[in-house]
Amino acid sequence: MALITMRAAVLHEPGKPMTVREVQLREPNHGEVLIRTASVGVCGTDLHFARGLFPYPTPTILGHEASGVVEQVGTGAPFRIGDRVLVCDQMPCGRCGPCLAGRMVYCTDTTAKQRQRSRLFLDREPFRQYLGVSALAELMLVDAAGVIPIPAELSFDAAALLGCCLTTGAATVFNTAALRPGQSALVIGCGGVGLGAVQAARIAGATRVIAADPEPHRRTAATSVGATHTIDPTERDLVEAVLAASDGHGVDIAVEAVGEPALAEAAFACLAPGGRAVIVGMMPPDSSIRVPSALLRRGRAIAGSVMGEVRSLHDIPTYVRMATIGLLHADTLATTHRPLDEVNAAFDDAATRRGVRTMITF
Repeated sequence: MALITMRAAVLHEPGKPMTVREVQLREPNHGEVLIRTASVGVCGTDLHFARGLFPYPTPTILGHEASGVVEQVGTGAPFRIGDRVLVCDQMPCGRCGPCLAGRMVYCTDTTAKQRQRSRLFLDREPFRQYLGVSALAELMLVDAAGVIPIPAELSFDAAALLGCCLTTGAATVFNTAALRPGQSALVIGCGGVGLGAVQAARIAGATRVIAADPEPHRRTAATSVGATHTIDPTERDLVEAVLAASDGHGVDIAVEAVGEPALAEAAFACLAPGGRAVIVGMMPPDSSIRVPSALLRRGRAIAGSVMGEVRSLHDIPTYVRMATIGLLHADTLATTHRPLDEVNAAFDDAATRRGVRTMITF
């Protein structure tokens, strides 16, 4: 089997720095696409796995929020060499019950995970690909179902962010929360996902969009993309502040985009009667959320969501069009750029909430 050599950032052990070194990957098989990486966003999910908060086999190569240019195409893959594309780690089979019901993020097909075991090699020994992407590398070998073409007018940074964070935030509002015009929204956490949710609330016609984040620069970013009110939760009780900003009524939808149980509980407590809280932040695996029974009696609901239940091959092209006409802002979220050799510094940026999104550019 012919192997291709490339440079990549290898995570050998959670909690330890990554090492940039040469690894190998095979050429694309049927239905696969080889992509030369252009831009990768450092997602909070990557940070969780790098820290070991969620178990994953190592060694591996992190990164899943990415864009690039098609370099090789396997048989049956509907792409051409030179196509500009983004990569999404949701790669639905299109045949199982959840896929046919339009809930592709809950796809039950397991063959994609099997393919992840045979793509990457370290000293010619196979190792596990991360989320079917492993983007912190010069090349990515992925299923065609996770590849979406992008127009020339969309930057690679914007495309990468539409591969995960912006899409997750937008789809959470459009799909899971199903915000209607004239309703009110609360977004807790103004990183990439939260700012996607703020924008989606504005686009969907929310008349009040409240954004909460302890970082001043992220609250400023939220205002610039559509928040009508911002809250510093370190200075005021979050629930009291939301009730004050909503004339005592609470909000129709609340999105928790941080991954902290206490904030999920606060999101639920901020709801108006009949409201819906959606928890899209990754909670610690052993955590739990307390829901006061008195608040349930008037139609309030709480739900989790994987990537906003995005229908990737349908929804993401729509979000791409929104970005190209200026309705959805993406480039302004890419606030820091670093080369692959500075990957550990990039993860430090994410851990310390520097800017909004740090990008690894190739």
